[in-house]
Amino acid sequence: MAKAKKFEDSPKIYEAPSIGKTAKNLESVEAMTPETDRMVTGIFRNIECPGQPARVCMRLYKGMAIFNQVLEDGILYTIPLSVAKGIKQYCAHIKHDHLLGDNGKHLKINKPFNRYEFVAAEFR
Repeated sequence: MAKAKKFEDSPKIYEAPSIGKTAKNLESVEAMTPETDRMVTGIFRNIECPGQPARVCMRLYKGMAIFNQVLEDGILYTIPLSVAKGIKQYCAHIKHDHLLGDNGKHLKINKPFNRYEFVAAEFR
């Protein structure tokens, strides 16, 4: 008899690969601190599965509390700026494609596709 898998209450938390390192770009998410991070209002959009909710779990810089929230598609939210930028930067998948070049050689193309987007309310 097969054992039933145990459902995990805690989802996988995305942590930026550069946590604890010095950021080269001072405008990046990793360069933020709790003092420079601010709240932004906007609409969450699920591009991959329109109309479906999505759980977003992130910790993007040292000292940031873990953001763990289920966001509904098309609803207005107030979230930290770092999370809004993180949704744009890190919530994507790569589509691999192969084309035949002019010289007859195969070319590999890697194109990123965003799963979600956060549209700021002041820019709509």
